[in-house]
Amino acid sequence: MITIEPFILLVALLPLAAYLTLFGLIRLTGRPMATSGGRDIFAVSVAISGLFIVGPAELFFPSAAGAAFGPKIWPAIGVLYFLLVTLIILSARPKVIIYGLGPASLAEPLLLAAKRIDPMSTCDEASGQIVLPNSGIHLRINGHRGTDTAEVYAYENVVSPSFWRLLLRSVRAEIATEEASSPRYGGVVFVIGIAMLAFLSWQLFSSHEQVVQGFQEWLWR
Repeated sequence: MITIEPFILLVALLPLAAYLTLFGLIRLTGRPMATSGGRDIFAVSVAISGLFIVGPAELFFPSAAGAAFGPKIWPAIGVLYFLLVTLIILSARPKVIIYGLGPASLAEPLLLAAKRIDPMSTCDEASGQIVLPNSGIHLRINGHRGTDTAEVYAYENVVSPSFWRLLLRSVRAEIATEEASSPRYGGVVFVIGIAMLAFLSWQLFSSHEQVVQGFQEWLWR
C-alpha cells in the first residue's frame, strides 16, 4: 500500500484547502462575484502551488544547484513559478468572470454595465452580443446552461486594458444588488475546504515529528 508522508500532504493540499474555504465562504454570502481573468488565473495558481512544489518542482529539482546553494534554491524556484504564471496571464485572452450568475441572468446587468461606458450600448438577443457602438466593441457571454458562472469576452482581439478595468468596475456596480443563482454550491465548496483543513490539522498534530523531519529533509538537499 502506498503511503504519502504527512509533510508532502501539507505542502500539496494546504494552499488548495485554503483557496476552497475562502472561495466557498465568499460564495456563501449569496452575492455574485466578478473578477478579471488574470486575477482568477493568479488565484488558481496560488491554490495549486503546493501541487507544483511536490510535483514538477520535485521531479525536475536541480540537485546540483540544491547541493551548492542549499535552501536558497527554493526562492529561485518560487520566482520561476511566478514568472511562469505571469506569462500565462499575459498570454491569456482578457475576460471578466462572474461567479454566482449564469449566462441568462448576466445579460441585463452586463448591458447596464456597458451603458455606463457607452450610453448607446444595445443587446442583440439573436446573437447574444452586447454592442458598444461608440467604442467599436462587441461583448459576448460564455457559459453553460444550468451553471452559475459566466465569462465575458470581446470579439475584437485588441481591446485596451483600461476598457477591461472599467468594465469590471461597472459590472461589479451592477451586480452588487443581485442575488447569486446557487449559493448552495458555495456551501459544498466550503465544506470540502474545511474538511481538507481538518484532515491536514489532524496530520500535523498527530505526526508533527514526521512533519518537522520531512521539512528539514525537503529544505536541505
